Amino acid sequence: MSSKNVLLKNVVKIYKGQGKKDVVAVNNVSLEIKAGEFVTLLGPSGCGKTTLLRIIAGFETPTGGEVYIGGENVTQITPDRRDTAMVFQSYALFPHLTVYENVAYGLRVKKQSESRIRQSVAEMLELVGLTGMESRYPNQLSGGQQQRVALARSIVMRPSVLLFDEPLSNLDAKLRVHMRGEIRRLQRQVGITGIYVTHDQAEAMSMSDRIIVMNNGVVEQSGTPQEIYLTPASEFVADFIGMANLVDAVVAEAGEGQGIIDLLGAKFRISSRGDLRSGEKVRVVIRPEAVALAGDGGIPAVVETSVYMGSSQDYRVRIDGQTISVVAYNPDESFREGDRVYLRIDERKLHVVRK
Repeated sequence: MSSKNVLLKNVVKIYKGQGKKDVVAVNNVSLEIKAGEFVTLLGPSGCGKTTLLRIIAGFETPTGGEVYIGGENVTQITPDRRDTAMVFQSYALFPHLTVYENVAYGLRVKKQSESRIRQSVAEMLELVGLTGMESRYPNQLSGGQQQRVALARSIVMRPSVLLFDEPLSNLDAKLRVHMRGEIRRLQRQVGITGIYVTHDQAEAMSMSDRIIVMNNGVVEQSGTPQEIYLTPASEFVADFIGMANLVDAVVAEAGEGQGIIDLLGAKFRISSRGDLRSGEKVRVVIRPEAVALAGDGGIPAVVETSVYMGSSQDYRVRIDGQTISVVAYNPDESFREGDRVYLRIDERKLHVVRK
């Protein structure tokens, strides 16, 4: 099964308002998704990620810009003539057809021979672990099994690009974790280009070669899960991906790509992707796991809340009028509400974003 790259050039989508202001759903987005890559479009509701996916699929026509799949300009080409397939949030299975007939449906539309259809359906059902369930109907399957049928039905068409529109949102939490691993395994096994839409950061972090974070119709940042988490490009990205403390600080000394900042009454040496200016006010991203609590030696604070979570103790502590979240994994000691404690911050894990 071949895979193709997807290229978007200055894509815009504007929905005309009915007597109201026009809505810019996608605002001048340009990006490339490499052949065989698994990329997640991540962001809150209304950020434009689903609209962008539907533009790639051909279900929406962009107001401006161009869409290329495998080097071919498909901007004005209908969905059935694009080398793509979509896995929907609602599964979209035919309730009156068996598992076999659901998977075979697209092949029949393409008028393939019955022997070829039998072989292809058998291969796909084995791939998704549903061999032996050919004669069942969708209402006789669990949610996870229905999702596997939807995957098989899409992959059996052998598209070069497979699109996922929040396919796991109807499943319970434990099954979601299992199915995201299955989707990633299948995508790697067949070598297909995958574009996945979700608002769930855990899905994006665990599945993606690259995450594209969207907000208000634009791309806020594109990068590997590690880059997005450790070096967010903006306050929005820092706050949206994982837990983050965003704390005001002042640059005390500035150098090329590094500097010393005044933060919570203490000084820390940090590196920066952009040059800092002495006296500049900045925001610092402090991930909860970058902070440790101790009985002495550090920045004094007071515990506001202390919650036992099994593998961790989660705290909120107050210092200089600000509240900081701290996560202690398998702590040697725990603190209670009202305890006076000291913060020890790992300066190697601090990251500056502009205000």
